[in-house]
Amino acid sequence: MGVGTAVRQRSVAAARQWRRVPFQRLRRQLVTPYVMEVRLPLEPAMGKAAEKPPLLPTINIRVETNKEAILHWCQLEYFGHVHNPETAGSESAGGSAVVCIHSGLPRPLGCPYTLSAEAGHFADTVRRAEAQRVRQGEEMVEGPHPTRWLTQPLLDGFISRRVAAHVGLFNDNMPQTLELARRLKVSLMPSDMSPYYFANELLSTWGLFGDIDIDNASAAGDSVNRVIQLAHASCVASNTRSVWLNGASLCNGKGDAVIILGPRRSGKTTLALHCLSEHPSTLKLIGLENVHVGQTGAPRHLRLPDTEPLALLMGVPASAKVGIGTLIGTLRANPHLTKAAHTFSPPLSTVQSILRNDEKTIWGMGHQYPVNISEAFGPRRWSPTWLGKVRGVVLLNWDIVELARATSTSCTQIVEWKGKEGFLKLQDMAAQSGHTSLFRGHYLLRSIYNEMEATQRLEENLHFSIGRGPPVFEIRGAVHFDAGVKLIHRLLGE
Repeated sequence: MGVGTAVRQRSVAAARQWRRVPFQRLRRQLVTPYVMEVRLPLEPAMGKAAEKPPLLPTINIRVETNKEAILHWCQLEYFGHVHNPETAGSESAGGSAVVCIHSGLPRPLGCPYTLSAEAGHFADTVRRAEAQRVRQGEEMVEGPHPTRWLTQPLLDGFISRRVAAHVGLFNDNMPQTLELARRLKVSLMPSDMSPYYFANELLSTWGLFGDIDIDNASAAGDSVNRVIQLAHASCVASNTRSVWLNGASLCNGKGDAVIILGPRRSGKTTLALHCLSEHPSTLKLIGLENVHVGQTGAPRHLRLPDTEPLALLMGVPASAKVGIGTLIGTLRANPHLTKAAHTFSPPLSTVQSILRNDEKTIWGMGHQYPVNISEAFGPRRWSPTWLGKVRGVVLLNWDIVELARATSTSCTQIVEWKGKEGFLKLQDMAAQSGHTSLFRGHYLLRSIYNEMEATQRLEENLHFSIGRGPPVFEIRGAVHFDAGVKLIHRLLGE
């Protein structure tokens, strides 16, 4: 019997055993004495409590953990929205979820062997496919590393793990890459594996267990934020039939908001933070990198005197993630970010090396640094559950490649699309840049959220279907954050 056969047989036996494990049995093995609650109430954007939709007064996410350090991290991450669960809020709960974050494995259950075996098999498959393309002389297409969510079903739930297989192991520059990694003392792993995510069948209780090193804020923070975003998404998707956008959104205190969309790495988050820096006392964030647009629930009771339809926007008040260029102000200075990026506090010598583009700078060029919004711009800079009028959708379609040229050869243009034309422009952008450039989704939410319905939901929830959608402002040509900031401030009346 070969090793491969033995591994497959063990994997099948383990999968069969885990299928008989009830979700509550797994949950009981994860003792989590530290508890807090993240409350995201709907703020009366128009100043009238009666205009709140009865369908979703507030969103409550109960977070339980076994490590006090994780509790403290969450208190800082979601500052201003963390409460003692024993203290009742003034709002009734319109949507709720429970999240368990456990550092370590559930004893005596351990972890599913099937997921470990499949992770290694997936990474090997990616490497073999890449080697075959090299042997056949096919051109290697640059793109994100192949990822897969490997899932082990439970009796009434599941356990899942995210695996990213690294590519580029067979390109001509790999010897130089390995040599540079040795000089910089950077370890290169064939694949990255996340901690274990789990949820019950109804997706009302989520969890995370495994190697969660909260001292490594970048790695652990990504996992903790992701499981809380999944809990939030499952809550709002089932309650408001929302569409999940890959974008950012800002609002003022007068009931007006703007949504920022665009392809990946187009500067959506950076533009939103520049707007916040320009008017830190009046503008608020609804969402960064992910925004949900839900149905208002009772449209006929939510009309303004001028009959403008309202929109329900929702997000999670998490830290922003920005790159080196944003922190050092390559295109536009934003001093609020630098002082709050604790993992980026370089001395003068490091700044000089960044400007010289030395080896270490080039290696970490794609690294992103977390910035806590409350620390950077002050408290009460979030309005994560918001109801009001969307004054416009800003579509970043500017030429990012132009930044690599020595001189700019184009100017910045802003084109306004109204009514149905605006929605068609959004559809065109999704078709050109890929569905995921505008819309988000997740494999673990497929039972309650169908990404293929995202375009239809956007058309309905932003009222394009009745010809009352907000105008779409497409920014073309050269990348010019000042032009974007001025446009958004004009739309919000700042």
